[in-house]
Amino acid sequence: MGVQDLWSIVEPVRESVPLYSLSGKTLAVDLSLWVCEAQHVQAMMGRVTKPHLRNLFFRVSSLTLMGVKLVFVMEGEAPKIKAETMNKRTETRYGGFKKSTAPKFATGTSRGRFKAVLRECAEMLDYLGVPWVTAAGEAEAMCAYLDSQGLVDGCITNDGDAFLYGARTVYRNFNMNSKDPQVDCYQTSRVQTDLNLSRENLVGLAILLGCDYIPKVVKTP
Repeated sequence: MGVQDLWSIVEPVRESVPLYSLSGKTLAVDLSLWVCEAQHVQAMMGRVTKPHLRNLFFRVSSLTLMGVKLVFVMEGEAPKIKAETMNKRTETRYGGFKKSTAPKFATGTSRGRFKAVLRECAEMLDYLGVPWVTAAGEAEAMCAYLDSQGLVDGCITNDGDAFLYGARTVYRNFNMNSKDPQVDCYQTSRVQTDLNLSRENLVGLAILLGCDYIPKVVKTP
């Protein structure tokens, strides 16, 4: 997702931190990320009817007990220029979604099924009393905006576009299954100081390496 090869570029500033270190923080969560991760958990495949709801419930419960506040962001309408990328991504996510496990109100298209799943998650969040918002466009852009304005302390997303949109702190590879749960943390300040890459530089890399909007201009080894 996002800028091609970006995570490899910022790898030197990656810091693995324990989940308990997030206590007291308020984080914006790209909801589609957790939904997609739930669809690929081997232990739940074929055994759990709605893995996205199970995954969401236990993660919210665990983080709340740790003292972490969450604000979920749902995808809005993606720009037309990104339509082809979004269609391919959604087909990968839900193209093979069996009718027996699809939400009752899902439409006949993969995109429709994905939106139906997000609505189910939003309904659960309402019952849990957890706030959520719908982005005007892409979820990672809204997460980054909330972070850049100091309304949250960071973003949980696997989409590197968040850096380009102005995120200050990005958490990736969120995992609560191990005995010592960790999460990868990336600080934009370290990207600037350690790698000498400003936000404008990252936008330039997106143009050269390719992203969700345009194909790559140069080939990487």
